[in-house]
Amino acid sequence: MPEDSLRIDVHGLTVEEALFDVRELLSKAPKTVEKIVVIHGCNHGTRLRDAVRSQLRSPRILEICPSFFNDGETVIWLRR
Repeated sequence: MPEDSLRIDVHGLTVEEALFDVRELLSKAPKTVEKIVVIHGCNHGTRLRDAVRSQLRSPRILEICPSFFNDGETVIWLRR
């Protein structure tokens, strides 16, 4: 994965744990990072997917959208 991207796998976590981990990564991401890919799964990951897509808030978040390549991932685009 390019240096301007980060990935986090939240499979098996509760919604609260997943949101905490994604927020931590978001807060520590260097300014050079332009996207974070959240791997939540597509079958049993729908609660995680919905939470990531609807509950994350940060001035750094530009857009949150589904991955074009994988239904089990969400892409968070960041302002630099």
